[in-house]
Amino acid sequence: MYDLIDRPISILSRGDRFLIDAIRLWVAARTACQHPPALLAAGFAQAGALDALCDFDAWMTQLSSHARVPIQINCKCGLVTDDESVLLTLARDLVTGRDAKARTTLSLLVADGAIAPTFCALARTAAMLGQIGLPPGTSVKT
Repeated sequence: MYDLIDRPISILSRGDRFLIDAIRLWVAARTACQHPPALLAAGFAQAGALDALCDFDAWMTQLSSHARVPIQINCKCGLVTDDESVLLTLARDLVTGRDAKARTTLSLLVADGAIAPTFCALARTAAMLGQIGLPPGTSVKT
C-alpha cells in the first residue's frame, strides 16, 4: 500500500489507472448528484469492462454508505492519495489471492454488516478486470 502513496498515476499499470480513473469519476459524479454508472458506462464499455460496472458501482456505493470514516478521493490530483492507495491495494490483494488480508482491511474501512457485500462486489470487480486484461497491480513502472 505504501509503495503507491504519492506516486504519479502515470506510472501505474493499465489496470490500476483504469481503477483510479473509475473511482475518481464515480466520486465526482456522486458529488455532483449525478448517477455514477451513467457517467462511467462509456469508459467501461470502451475498455471492454461493461460487465464489471454493476459490481464496481456496488463496491463504491458500499464504501460510500458504510465507511467507518470518510474516504477521501482527490479527483484532480495527478498522484495516488492515501485512501486511493488503500482501495488499489484491496483490489490487488484480491487479484493475488490475499482474500484474508482484504477482508481485514475492509473490516477497518466499513461497518461490520457491510464487510461481506463490499468484499463480494470488489472481488467480482477485480476478477472481471483481470479477465479482460486490466488486473489491478500487475506492474508499476519505477
